[in-house]
Amino acid sequence: MKNWKLAVGSLALAGVLAFPAASMAFGGSEDHHKRGFEHMARELQLTEGQKAQLKANRDGTREASKVQRERLNELRKQIHSAIESGADQANLDQLGVELGRLKVQQMQNHYQMRQQFEAILTDEQKAKLEELKAERKERRMKWREQRRERRSSDS
Repeated sequence: MKNWKLAVGSLALAGVLAFPAASMAFGGSEDHHKRGFEHMARELQLTEGQKAQLKANRDGTREASKVQRERLNELRKQIHSAIESGADQANLDQLGVELGRLKVQQMQNHYQMRQQFEAILTDEQKAKLEELKAERKERRMKWREQRRERRSSDS
């Protein structure tokens, strides 16, 4: 059981630490989300009412999300300090469990926001959203394949 908690905590920590670095490396910022929303609104031809409802939903969860992110950052710092100070495994396990719990909660909140978003869409918009998802997945797969090819040719 200890190893399972450690593995989940380690994976969660690695993912949490990797995301901001990847975002910064690729020029990500808060504006990135705004541009993404505007692009999605344009592609799906959202009405002003739909946009207003989505904004209200986002604004309603903004403060809770901020508190959650701050708690995650604080917990990551605690884990880092505990590792550096040579904390015992029980303490690290406890911190890992808390980190995992917060990440799961974050995933649940994201899922709920996604459900709210999709509930606002018409059937035509939902179909268009599925098309956009498929196109994005295809582009991502092509990018990964090109990356693999570059790596194998560099070796």
